[in-house]
Amino acid sequence: MLLLGIVALLLFGYVGLARGTSSFSFDALYFYVSGEMWETGATPYDPVAFKGQMDSMVSIQSVSYAYPPNSAPFSLSLSVGSIRLAQIIIGSINLASILGILAFVHHAIRLDPPGVPEQEIRAAEIVTWAVIIGNPFTAHVVWMGQTTLFSAAFLLGSWLLASRRLDLLAGILLGISAIKPQLVFLVGFWFLLDRRWQLVAASALTVVAMSGWPLWVNGLDGSWLAWVRSLMDYKDGVYNALAFKHVFGLRSLLATQDVLIPSTLPVALVGTVLLYVFRRHYQGVWLIGPLLALSVLFVYAHDYDLAPLAVMAFPLLIAARGKPQVMAAIILTVFVIYFPQRIWESLDLAQFARSREVALGALLTLYLVVCRVPQRDRRLEAAP
Repeated sequence: MLLLGIVALLLFGYVGLARGTSSFSFDALYFYVSGEMWETGATPYDPVAFKGQMDSMVSIQSVSYAYPPNSAPFSLSLSVGSIRLAQIIIGSINLASILGILAFVHHAIRLDPPGVPEQEIRAAEIVTWAVIIGNPFTAHVVWMGQTTLFSAAFLLGSWLLASRRLDLLAGILLGISAIKPQLVFLVGFWFLLDRRWQLVAASALTVVAMSGWPLWVNGLDGSWLAWVRSLMDYKDGVYNALAFKHVFGLRSLLATQDVLIPSTLPVALVGTVLLYVFRRHYQGVWLIGPLLALSVLFVYAHDYDLAPLAVMAFPLLIAARGKPQVMAAIILTVFVIYFPQRIWESLDLAQFARSREVALGALLTLYLVVCRVPQRDRRLEAAP
């Protein structure tokens, strides 16, 4: 199974099998152009100027640059050479990020091992690795040159270090991961609830340090405030509209049915508070999975942002041991989430692709029900 996952990643993520006319790592061009603009002292948060540079430099009719100013080191590093080199670099970064996510799974298991035979633990770990590597969203991120895996690798590293009470290092990694703020927001809120002040401060200082060059050359108004303004233009783009087929979440699902609702961020915050209140009922190191699920369902996400949620496979597999009905439910929901959208479209059933939000909601509910730690185990964990 692990080998099949690797083959799928190579074919669909790096070789580009069935990718049509799109080119490898095309989203890297956004970083390349923004880096070029920052190098000259310009700001990529001027939508007209940025779109003009994208057209003239890489011949793309683009949307606005949506990454925050703390993405500047990433952009500047990708713009040091040629466009082709930038695409190779981000492809390598995504491969390293996948390895980092696998390392999180390995160390999380050892940090809080379940009370089951080692052979079963190892089997569940290998299956989880296969799902992380081989799921279609991982391949999408790699092919597009997106940053979901990069951000997730540092976010998971931060969560693991925080579980070990290494708050300074955890905060630095959290700050690095914040180049994709919608993925990180609820985790940062969790650490505020947990009163991890050193961690939060280290994260904030890391973000400021990473924003140093834009702040220096563009000032606050030309960097952070301009970024907020550019997001309005970004959200008006066809690829980011609520009802667009690759936008994910409850609001997007309802928008496809012509039902428009306000921001569901309050739902995400309430869900995070409830998860925090009942955190001792679960293995803490794996609660990052439900937090990521809340993020993509209720904050803002594209479908490829589901890639790191594959880490939920391990606790679910362990909880489903000896429970065939639970295992069947897990397999069914995962099948729906990962079923290729293009197949639904080829069958003229594109609307069924939106069943993924429902399936992820069901999987999150299943996690909260079956992954609870038994009372006797909680007493053992509380013992000095």
